[in-house]
Amino acid sequence: MGIGYRRDIDGLRAVAVLGILGYHAFPALVPGGFVGVDVFFVISGFLITGIIAEGRQGGTFSWGGFYLRRARRILPALIAVCLAVAAAAAWIEMPRQLTVTGGALGASALFAANILFARSAGYFAPSAQESPLLHLWSLGVEEQFYLLWPLLIAVLFLKPIRYARLWLAGALLLLSLATAERMLLGGADNGAFFGLPARAWEFLCGGLLALAPRRDPSPRAADLAAAAGLVLIGASLFGLNDRMPFPGLTALPACLGTALALWAGRGQTPAASAPLRAKPVVAVGQISYSLYLWHWPLLVMAAGLAQRPLGAGARAGLLVLSFGLALVTWRFIEQPFRRGPMERPWPRLLPYAAGLAVVFASGLALFLTHGLPGRLPPAAREAAAIETKDINPARNVCFGHPGPLPPTGCRFGAAADAKDYDVLVWGDSHGDAVTPGVAAWAGRRGWSVREATQGGCPPFTDRRIPLLRFLEKACRATTAQVMAEIAANPKLKLVVLAARWPLYRDAPPFYDTNSPRVGAPGLRAHVSDLSPSMSDTLSTIAGATRAQVLVIGPVPELTLIPPQCLAQQRYLHGDETRCFSVPAALPLARLRPAEAEIRRALAAHPGVRAVFPSADLCTDRTCISALDGRLIYFDDDHLSASGARRLVPGWMDRGLESSR
Repeated sequence: MGIGYRRDIDGLRAVAVLGILGYHAFPALVPGGFVGVDVFFVISGFLITGIIAEGRQGGTFSWGGFYLRRARRILPALIAVCLAVAAAAAWIEMPRQLTVTGGALGASALFAANILFARSAGYFAPSAQESPLLHLWSLGVEEQFYLLWPLLIAVLFLKPIRYARLWLAGALLLLSLATAERMLLGGADNGAFFGLPARAWEFLCGGLLALAPRRDPSPRAADLAAAAGLVLIGASLFGLNDRMPFPGLTALPACLGTALALWAGRGQTPAASAPLRAKPVVAVGQISYSLYLWHWPLLVMAAGLAQRPLGAGARAGLLVLSFGLALVTWRFIEQPFRRGPMERPWPRLLPYAAGLAVVFASGLALFLTHGLPGRLPPAAREAAAIETKDINPARNVCFGHPGPLPPTGCRFGAAADAKDYDVLVWGDSHGDAVTPGVAAWAGRRGWSVREATQGGCPPFTDRRIPLLRFLEKACRATTAQVMAEIAANPKLKLVVLAARWPLYRDAPPFYDTNSPRVGAPGLRAHVSDLSPSMSDTLSTIAGATRAQVLVIGPVPELTLIPPQCLAQQRYLHGDETRCFSVPAALPLARLRPAEAEIRRALAAHPGVRAVFPSADLCTDRTCISALDGRLIYFDDDHLSASGARRLVPGWMDRGLESSR
């Protein structure tokens, strides 16, 4: 017996999509709204498994028919939205960001967006959260499941194991859940969040329900199950947040709740789930797919066009627009393609494959042309190029490496074979960014400089600050190398410590809750006091050398990317001055705690000097990104090389002369 249409399933879809929209637009109100994706996965597993199992049992299953139905359901709206995003991005986005969007378009056409985003967390790469297609990672996971699960069901229906198929499917569920937990414990948060192996158990929660022998609940049991299911989903929506490890056991309540709600509606109309069957809720569920497709690009691209965090009114307006576009897409794109002849299904798939090929070709063109820089006037191209050209000229040698370099590996103003140097810059990418300024300062004194930087690695000698697991080995190796050099270099006069200090006390770095560019759940955050680690490091350095130590405090992290902003304003004939400063509230809220902890550590080390860039770059009202009309940042938080040469020498003079 087929599943048939159930209003409560559309109601569950509405709960899922509204949770997702709430999380993306108003995360403080729906902090766990990201579990809406998990609700969708359980529903998909239930429906798809039911369709396949029914076809297998009745001998009517057709591979071509299965994939034709999936194509009709998913691809028309997806292709339309992808092409709309490609067109809008070519108008709004600047070359570097458009290149990333092109890559995401190509990956989405291959249903591999989840793989792309899991692997594209490069330290200097534009944030994945700025991609208008980030949300398509879930379609990648879903389509990969659709590719593998019918094959596994075919195996489970073989006569020798037919009667054990429920147990075998349950074993797969437990294996996938264990994989998710293991990945989270091992620090592979991105892989767990975006990957099918750690997500398959969610589909199987619904799949097991569909494979199990049909036993409809009694009215009382249905009421209890529906109530419990909705409570579990609601508790996840409002009780979880993106600082928790996810998806593992933390995703279990939402998935179990969805399965309970699905079971409760088998042959019953429980009173507890009456809200799911209400007409407005069902209507939202019916357009939920198109609503999901449209909302994220609108939020992200509007923020990119505004070059500032979106206010509550703007976000609410964009959600209303999402509903309008979703309704139009559902009525004129989704519905006309949903039904049609099923004979000769494979040839009927060709137009859908052609549509995906157009999306792929569009993405490939944007990617291979490096974001169509030729569409920009020369002044806009010049501004956009700051992101890649106005950086430490030795960055590829000094910073673009997987581990520590030997003492001669990254030097400024020293003979190629010299093993000693006068100044050491130790830190992460912010250390690399200030190095041109340190080198300019040292060059005036005839001193040589050595840069020892590693992406994502703070210049700390202890293990108090949590590190991403995949960086830990490189960070520890760099620290050991640096301390060995400090102890062995009698010529050393100055050690400069520079890092993105707030990152190590309060991750994730995307702190702006008024923007949809929020961190992906599963990237665990922490709040750590920097002062013990800073104090330990300073004591360790003091025990190894008599050199002076200077700490360069946090560079303000902006709410826009100045080169992209300036290029866009020149391209669209807008106001360039809006790119030269940002409101100070968010940057200062981000850096002030780190500054206080650095000062607290330095109180026990009176010989150590410090300088705090915010004194020059921020007032109580604004933080600047340009001086005399010239940008001093190459992205939202790193000084450009020209900015470093202009600012850092003065900071160093002031810091070394200070008595605190």
